[in-house]
Amino acid sequence: WIFSGLIGGDEAESNVSEVVTSEEIISVRAQEFSSQKKTYFLTIRGRTEADKIVMLKPKTTSTIIETINKGSFVKKDEIICKLDDENRTAALNEAEASKNKAQLQYDAIKTLADEGYRSENAVATADAALKASIARVEMAMNELDNILIRAPFDGFIEDVYLEIGDLITPASPCAKIMRLNPMVITGEVTEKNVDQINLEKEVAINFLDKSSITGKISFISKSANPSTRTYKIEASFEYVSANIREGLTANIKIPLQNLKAHLVPSYLLSLDDDGNLGLKIVKNETVKFVLIEIIEDTTEGLWVTGLPLNTRIITVGQEYVIDGQQVKVEIVNN
Repeated sequence: WIFSGLIGGDEAESNVSEVVTSEEIISVRAQEFSSQKKTYFLTIRGRTEADKIVMLKPKTTSTIIETINKGSFVKKDEIICKLDDENRTAALNEAEASKNKAQLQYDAIKTLADEGYRSENAVATADAALKASIARVEMAMNELDNILIRAPFDGFIEDVYLEIGDLITPASPCAKIMRLNPMVITGEVTEKNVDQINLEKEVAINFLDKSSITGKISFISKSANPSTRTYKIEASFEYVSANIREGLTANIKIPLQNLKAHLVPSYLLSLDDDGNLGLKIVKNETVKFVLIEIIEDTTEGLWVTGLPLNTRIITVGQEYVIDGQQVKVEIVNN
């Protein structure tokens, strides 16, 4: 067209078309969101455990003559397994007879010594013999008591390993007892969160069947798991239901702080060019990308922080606009 303009003059100018560029302003829809008071919970996945689990073993060797049924609830000192006493009762009777004889001999020698007919050395010898016989009685009584395996605490008999007639030794367990009250739920926390947890802090424990109970933090580990670099914590709670068993999966919800947060649908979240998580809002007809932090994921939506207390979040068209862009905004009701 330059060439034709040089030659043709006005005819070429009439063929020149004026190019007009214009940028169309995109329309979006936005919704008003207001902040709400929210308790920030640290949620830890854990599992229930018995407070104590003990394998009951005897201190002596003998034959089983009596056992309790597994699945029983027992009280402290209740007999779980009983062994044949064999000659232990006879040994105790013999020891008691020897003690009675030694007592008589000591009393007689002591009386004669008081009258000047026996020496102090004879009294000391008789006293030593009496004390030795008393010690043999105590040993015989302990040996006889060892045939009774008792519950060390109130608990639940999880298993009985031997039958009547089986020979048991100090290396063989007779039964397994669990203390279920209180129970414990254990979990792992990161080094970022462990310093935010305190002993005796009340927590909520939620089970998969939607039931929940209240407990308290009872243990915080001082050493990290070398594989995961996490710290073990325990929360104890009262055994209030037979449905609570060892090994159940549950969530420990630890309240950390009260703050202002917004409940927003998860589909509104976006990423910026650096991969940071945020939401697109509008202010004065201009799009702004605001970084946010998710503090809780619920069935109703995400609780997030980082937004202005009252804000307009783009709900339709957010994928077509960028930070700083001018838009037309249509406000929709909640």
